[in-house]
Amino acid sequence: MLPDQFWSLTFFEFVSYSRSIREADSRAWWHTASLMSLHANLNRDSKKRPQGYKPSDFHPYGEEKKKAKFVRPKEGEVEELANDWANRLVAQKDGRESQ
Repeated sequence: MLPDQFWSLTFFEFVSYSRSIREADSRAWWHTASLMSLHANLNRDSKKRPQGYKPSDFHPYGEEKKKAKFVRPKEGEVEELANDWANRLVAQKDGRESQ
């Protein structure tokens, strides 16, 4: 895309253009991923890996749909960290006042 074409787009047009490029790239990757899984399945050892490979195993955009899990802190960990920070601040303050 040329700079004049880019600057003439509205935000909505730019987002639509970006999505179309991304979807075309994803479709091309599904083709490549299918060929890669076919090749891997032809050469895999069925004793070491009884289940076959799927195209999604090779697709770089396949993992985007998964959401990250929220990690909860261990019980008492937050209080321990807060107390540690408070103790450091008090020690820092005491060190400054004595000088």
